[in-house]
Amino acid sequence: MAAAFALTATFSATAHAREPDAPVTGIAEPAPTSAADAPPVAAQPEAQPAEPSPAEPPADIPPAEAQPVETRPAGSRQAGPPDVPVVVPAAELAITATVGTGPFLVGQTIPVRVTVANTGGADSPAVTVGQSSAGTGSSFHVPTAEWGDLAAGPGPGMVVPAGYELVVTVHGQVRQWRGAAPLVRFDLRAGGRTLDVFELPIPLVDPTSTTDDAAGLVYGDRNGNGAPDAGEGLAGVDVRLGGVDPAPTAKTDAEGRFRFADLPARVYLLSVANAPDGWVVRPRDREVEVDGRGSAADLVLRGDRPLTDHLTATMRFTGDLYQVGDRAEVRVTLTNTGTADLTGLKAYCDRSGGEGPELRDVDLGELAPDAAGVTVPAGQTRTFAFSGGVSDETAQYGAVTYACDFGPEDEPEDHPGARAVARVPAPPADVRIALHHDRDGDQAFDAGEELPDVVVGLKDAISGVLVAKARSDAEGRVLFEDVPAGPYEVRVYGPWRFRDGGVVLFAGSCGNCQAERWIALVPGPDVPEEELPAPAPSGGGSHTTTPLARTGASVRELTGLGVLALVAGCGALVAGRRRTA
Repeated sequence: MAAAFALTATFSATAHAREPDAPVTGIAEPAPTSAADAPPVAAQPEAQPAEPSPAEPPADIPPAEAQPVETRPAGSRQAGPPDVPVVVPAAELAITATVGTGPFLVGQTIPVRVTVANTGGADSPAVTVGQSSAGTGSSFHVPTAEWGDLAAGPGPGMVVPAGYELVVTVHGQVRQWRGAAPLVRFDLRAGGRTLDVFELPIPLVDPTSTTDDAAGLVYGDRNGNGAPDAGEGLAGVDVRLGGVDPAPTAKTDAEGRFRFADLPARVYLLSVANAPDGWVVRPRDREVEVDGRGSAADLVLRGDRPLTDHLTATMRFTGDLYQVGDRAEVRVTLTNTGTADLTGLKAYCDRSGGEGPELRDVDLGELAPDAAGVTVPAGQTRTFAFSGGVSDETAQYGAVTYACDFGPEDEPEDHPGARAVARVPAPPADVRIALHHDRDGDQAFDAGEELPDVVVGLKDAISGVLVAKARSDAEGRVLFEDVPAGPYEVRVYGPWRFRDGGVVLFAGSCGNCQAERWIALVPGPDVPEEELPAPAPSGGGSHTTTPLARTGASVRELTGLGVLALVAGCGALVAGRRRTA
């Protein structure tokens, strides 16, 4: 949250009428204080640039003779009237702070109003405000962003004009109770010096002095009336109260109800997960105040059917092959199979953060998150288009790709998702895989967990064609040499399945592409091997090749498979990146 400032006069030579209440946020306007003994002084006109003009005396006054210029050393004195002290105006700065009526709860957002006043006769230098704990009790934390330009350290500081005060309201929290309420110190600083200090006690409820319950109902709104009805409770939902360690957890009963008894008074972050049958409870996380007055004793958490029940999405590039520097167009198809119009639908894309072979400088048009969104009427399909640039980095992956999910809000849990992928010319590369069975569940590849003699295949993620097979060695390793650059879906045959879902990786020159990819398998249903397709005949006659060896073989000749049609809605494709330990 950005800081909002107000600038008001602490005294002023020119009187202006203003409201006596708190200053308007974000608007700087001069206003006088109530000093009745300060006589009004006419406002000075704005300084104008000097213009040259001839030095002519009035017509009725004869020209004056030029007077001689006297020079004397610095410090010499000439007889005359006694010295008059010269007063040099200076800034006089002070900082104060106030907090609203408490007491507040641990974890509650607390507003603090900070005022920096300049009662001097000159503008201040650029000042900042630092904040720290002045006592040994609990700490009061204000995020740096709340201070804006006043933030000590990163902030450039702000100038307080003479006769004005700068007012900012910041918001902070006490995250943990440490035996006593916090005493907060605010330091006013400029040029590396502390100009003034103010200490503010924050009134806080001792969480050990008060207990209360947090309880409620999780329901699925089957009839869409926005209220819980008989039989709508959702059983088996996981409910958690964050903010303390360990965090209390519970499951809803057969009627969808849960209860946490005798909780210390404070603010908790209540979260829900694993709602049955695809129900989506929003918001997933919410703050609840356990305050000793029963405020959290009857919570109602509504669940809705997921958007994927009646919205589907596909994406595809309009071309199969792009060069670095091209502008590529993506077509999006949204289909509403429900009985009600879907409005405000937007695209939320590239959640990986913009690294890798994704499009750059994408213009989502009417699907952009900051746009109004689009409407897909009930029972209809609409198609949209957007474009983006093919970056230099795509040549390291042999492909350009872009993934989005679609919905009215940036909450992807129930959004339908899709991905478009196309080729970018790049040389062949090797693909390295290591298979293991994580028997102890520690998410690590330990000695003795290698999986030898497992048949692995690479299926082109764009065309869907199986291009290579190999068998893992005694250490569970598989090497595919000279694989045509691009994305591949890894296939495993025999009595195994992927522990973490399907795997798609890239053959290319990128760092992650070259690294050995560790893949965890667990026992599963027996999957029969697929046969490699026969190579396409070369022009002018028949052509025969030797089948690939399963111990790792060159597949350079398979480059001739060519670029086939895109697989619509390739939503399972993910970048095959691995962080090496």
